Amino acid sequence: MAKIKAARKPSLTDRQTVREVFYAISLIERGKPVLAEMVWCFGGCLNVAAHEKILPDYCYNIFEAFRRTLFKGMPQLIDTMQVIDPAGLASAKTIADAKKVLRFDWKNLGKMTGILTRCVRFADLESADEFKRDNVGESSPEKTEELFAIIFGRQWVSENLALIRNEPEEQIFSRMLNQHLASLVAPLQSVQTNFDVLAYQWSPVAMADFNEGFTEGLTCFIDVEGQFAGESSRTGIYGFLLLMWPEIKVLLASHPKKTLSDLHEWLQPFMRRDVITTIDIETLRDVCAPPPSGIGLSLRPLKVRSPK
Repeated sequence: MAKIKAARKPSLTDRQTVREVFYAISLIERGKPVLAEMVWCFGGCLNVAAHEKILPDYCYNIFEAFRRTLFKGMPQLIDTMQVIDPAGLASAKTIADAKKVLRFDWKNLGKMTGILTRCVRFADLESADEFKRDNVGESSPEKTEELFAIIFGRQWVSENLALIRNEPEEQIFSRMLNQHLASLVAPLQSVQTNFDVLAYQWSPVAMADFNEGFTEGLTCFIDVEGQFAGESSRTGIYGFLLLMWPEIKVLLASHPKKTLSDLHEWLQPFMRRDVITTIDIETLRDVCAPPPSGIGLSLRPLKVRSPK
């Protein structure tokens, strides 16, 4: 979706404000707890009593919104695999034994594997080209160093100046993305083979259902053009509010309590710098409304609702 330009041009102060926010905590560091909590939520929120939520409450409402939009094609684990005999699971040694203690929805399992495989392919083979297209005309040495500082942190930049100055930036980005996703990529690359073999051994029907689901999974999350298939008009602002959780957490804890106007004002430099699409305060009010229509970002309301 095309960005709506802000009414006022960005200033040097705006640029400095945006830089300071991203320099304080890099995108990689911001994203680590977000990814961990998202995986926990999508996995069924297991062990709720023992799990410590490390993000503000509104983030978990965004995860639920993403489940209905971006991840609407991702099957739920509880609908994909069920252990019907926990006591017998440990002693199951053969396929015949496994059939007595496990139930699989092979199509869902194939779809999940297809989605994950598509993500791995994007990170491994497509991300460099996407990075290059998004940053065309921004490849001066200073701009490149600033960009990598925002993504990976200033310490990483200072330790890798020779690399940055001697290799194409898109290749560096692709390599670093794969390194940071290595903990996910390595097991995912074997998942397809393992479940493919298991379906093959399970039954002809299981094999057919698995492959049907796998084909669907290849395009139901990231399409053939490398775009999110379930992207909505709010995806961008939701993603930004997720990444800004450290700053918004402080804002939510402020005394006296901050208002929606305070949040809207804080977002202005990011809008003017085209980091996020410009939205008016009424749209922000709708975004922050209680679920299910909004994400429940609880701020002190304005006394008078301004006319649209």
